[in-house]
Amino acid sequence: MSGERRAAPARREATAARSTEGRSTEGRSTGGRSTGGRSTGGRSRAGNRTEERARRALYAKRRRRAAAGIVVVLGGVVYAVLAHHGPGAARAAAATHPAAPVHYAVGITSCVFVDHTRATRDYATGTLTPGRVLRTEIRYPTLSGSASLAETANAHPAYGHGPFPLVVFAHGYDVTPDTYANLLDSWVRAGLVVAAPLFPDTNAEAVAADGNLTAPESDDVNQPADVAFVTRSLSAAAAPAAAGCPVVHRLLDTARIALAGQSDGAQTVAALAYATAYAAPTPHISAVEVLSGGEEPAPSGQPGGYRATPGGPALLVVQSATDACNPPEYSTTLYGAIAQADRWFLTIRAGDHLPPYTGEGEPVDYAVVASVTTRFLTDELGGTAPGGTFLRLGNATPSIATLTTGPAPALAPLEQSAAACYLK
Repeated sequence: MSGERRAAPARREATAARSTEGRSTEGRSTGGRSTGGRSTGGRSRAGNRTEERARRALYAKRRRRAAAGIVVVLGGVVYAVLAHHGPGAARAAAATHPAAPVHYAVGITSCVFVDHTRATRDYATGTLTPGRVLRTEIRYPTLSGSASLAETANAHPAYGHGPFPLVVFAHGYDVTPDTYANLLDSWVRAGLVVAAPLFPDTNAEAVAADGNLTAPESDDVNQPADVAFVTRSLSAAAAPAAAGCPVVHRLLDTARIALAGQSDGAQTVAALAYATAYAAPTPHISAVEVLSGGEEPAPSGQPGGYRATPGGPALLVVQSATDACNPPEYSTTLYGAIAQADRWFLTIRAGDHLPPYTGEGEPVDYAVVASVTTRFLTDELGGTAPGGTFLRLGNATPSIATLTTGPAPALAPLEQSAAACYLK
């Protein structure tokens, strides 16, 4: 966690060169600075029915407003159902004219957004530099990707099948978004755009430049405002006549946005979505994925605490029962604080801190994480309430992982170990 935990410094070479395409100078900051057993989650049928009714009621209003594409993932193939006249018309059209499968490849580029309202600290010298430069990797659906590459640099976006929902992803400490390329690419192939900023002080390159110190991890308190700024900048850039970051022009559906993060990045997005101390202006956020994270302590003098808000984002928490870098109680405490109907907890039975999210080292765990996180995002951003089908997906291999809703699962506490953060 902040000031203590460091994620594995695994790095992944990019499959192709990135391009820098845009700059943004708008932004506000509310972030402060700081120096600083297992359970299958069994529930009664009556309880399940009650929560199912609550979730469906929550989505009724959203479904009535639906006027965008609903993305359904079946066997790795994406079916796009246009809903120009509402969900009823979409269902009728689908019944008479079944949608053709769309096989998306992954395009990748980058844009740079600069927040001139805040400063960046050099933790090696203690000096401050005006502005926060947020180079942001953007992965997006394309139909012109190279068959020999997992990602194709600057491929032509699949504009004709968009606009697409947006996921803003926050990386962990001493890594980069490329560390999670397999997972992020799986979301893109399901019809999502994934934008992942490199945090100025905590990405792997910055940590190395600071002499591999642990001090930069305390910059986590500034990252919720970074994510908010990037989300606002992308939303503004999506307008057809906007200046900067042209790849997202007409590509993003800015009414359908989710946040996701792993480790310290998970803390970052959870703080932005649920903690008053880190609240910052953003477009409406529909869903949040917290992958092995917890609560970020509030800056000095700021109110603490996490809570759900009416109409707030749905929540999926993923946590390994054996992760000593981010002990299970960190995740269950956060999950317990967000008392709402639409919350889900995926427990990995025996996994380390980073490998379940990279596809390297623990492929079985990763396969479950990729399928569950993808389905959660496509359901929530498509206006579909996750329910029995989602539960069956998450519990398809109970020896590997279990998915529950309602109260937090009873996981045995662990003593935090910094060494466990480096397991790859």
